[in-house]
Amino acid sequence: MKTKKVIIPAYGDEIIGDARVEVSIQCLACKHFHNDMTTCKAFSKGIPIKILTGHWDHTRPFRNDNGIRFERIV
Repeated sequence: MKTKKVIIPAYGDEIIGDARVEVSIQCLACKHFHNDMTTCKAFSKGIPIKILTGHWDHTRPFRNDNGIRFERIV
């Protein structure tokens, strides 16, 4: 999955804080992604870094995603 560089606080195993993070185009194209660039409907406390950076295809289940997965914006 392609990535786009933006500066955002990111959430993974720990809070990274303000850092340059490459955000997955999958997240940016998802209808569940919130404008704050750190959360979505599946992860209200912060998108895991593996998904945010495109290292995990979120069309597949991910721990604590509550069954909410990538859905392309139409």
